Amino acid sequence: MKKFEFDNMPQFRILNDNQVEEMHENAIDLLENLGIVYAYDEALKILENGGCEVDWDTQKVKIPREIVEKCICSTPSQFKLYDREGNEYCDFGDGKIRFNPGSSACNVLDHDGSTVRLSNVGDLKLLTKVADSLDELDFISSSIVCEEAPGELGSQYLYYTEMRNSSKPIIGGSTDVDGVLRTFELLKAVLGSEENVRNKPYTIFDVCVTSPLKWSTIGAKNIIDCAKRDIPLELISAQITGATGPITLAGAVLQHTVEILSGLVLAQLVKPGHPVVYGGAPCIFNMKTMYTPMEAMESNMITAGYALMGKYYGLPVHTYAAMSDSKVIDYQAGSETARSGMMALMLGIDNVSGPGGLNVIAEMSIEKLVMDADFIGTLKHLEKGMRFNDSTLAKDVIFDVGSGGNYMANKHTLKNYKKEQYYGNIVMNYQDRGIWKKEGSKTIFDKSRDYVERINEMKSNDLNDERIKALDKAFLDVCLDSGLDKAKGPELIDIYNKL
Repeated sequence: MKKFEFDNMPQFRILNDNQVEEMHENAIDLLENLGIVYAYDEALKILENGGCEVDWDTQKVKIPREIVEKCICSTPSQFKLYDREGNEYCDFGDGKIRFNPGSSACNVLDHDGSTVRLSNVGDLKLLTKVADSLDELDFISSSIVCEEAPGELGSQYLYYTEMRNSSKPIIGGSTDVDGVLRTFELLKAVLGSEENVRNKPYTIFDVCVTSPLKWSTIGAKNIIDCAKRDIPLELISAQITGATGPITLAGAVLQHTVEILSGLVLAQLVKPGHPVVYGGAPCIFNMKTMYTPMEAMESNMITAGYALMGKYYGLPVHTYAAMSDSKVIDYQAGSETARSGMMALMLGIDNVSGPGGLNVIAEMSIEKLVMDADFIGTLKHLEKGMRFNDSTLAKDVIFDVGSGGNYMANKHTLKNYKKEQYYGNIVMNYQDRGIWKKEGSKTIFDKSRDYVERINEMKSNDLNDERIKALDKAFLDVCLDSGLDKAKGPELIDIYNKL
């Protein structure tokens, strides 16, 4: 993908070419003359050695234009991802939209559709099994924060559970300074060697900037550790307009640009050519309700702005979409999921996090994940576009059938209907009312719950005994290295095994 050009821009444009260029120039000016804080000495050394101006007292770094633009140019537009078995899975950044469940929900909407409770490892196991079963979902993610896991080890317990229940690549992350190092040990255990982890990346690691304009010790160290270990990065700005970012949408996009480019520079100075995804999770601060919706139209508009910047830089782009700020699965949930998901497709977003998510991604519904997969299936059908050739134009068929004819028995219909129409839906209802009533008048939630129950009864897509043993050992080792009581690791494995 070309850099600093408009050839790869989507047709949906919230900024024109001149505005994109002006946004870039203003971001460069802020990086050069204001700077950004990196609260980690090793990051400051790397940046200083790379030619940046470092104020060690304030930890503020000013980054010259030539370094920023050189780092953008060294960041790949595409990279290969592999599955748990070491098979090539996809060319990430190839122009296709891909989806993974929403991330880091502390709560779940229970199977009755109204009760909200703390999430646990059983929920994560089930959600991962369901996501693994749905072809429309491309990746697994750290979608649920298990209440059983200690804070020091929470992200590794998520990886442990996800690795045990799906072979799809994982979108993960960490909440502490050593999370990358511990995750690296688990990856080695499952993939068989350090060489496989480095050469066949199986996870993309999320790292969030601390808005406004600061990389915390955790964030900066995570970037460095990923770059040193060849783990692809997904940098995320989760600023809240009017609180941790400007209230104006253009200002929010500008700050987003500065924050993501500053993280990208650090990664590229550690290792030029390291894969970086241009990500985001924008919110607004609603001054009327004091709430921070991620699926307000203004949040989607910020995504539309920063996605154009990512495309201008020739980078794969990520966002949160196909989810809702609603508290139940209702009209708001459906309309917000559909609107933001469709916008993500129109913007050419490469990785969408969010399906199954509710209430500013604080809650997950496994049943909604199934519903969202049906919607995603229709999006991917749309993404393929209209087949256009002599056969699909059907001029000869129209001529043969003529006025008042019928296409039902025509061979052309039989040959093409499965290619032209999407039939992969699980829960959407496209039946006559009489048939629907005869089959029990099930709502979309009823059908989703039935599907989840069926998947729950099925065997997990687990590792073989040898790899489970290796993963268990690696997990116990990182538990001890984390300073936890030596009984905690076996306890967590025992909790999982009793599910």
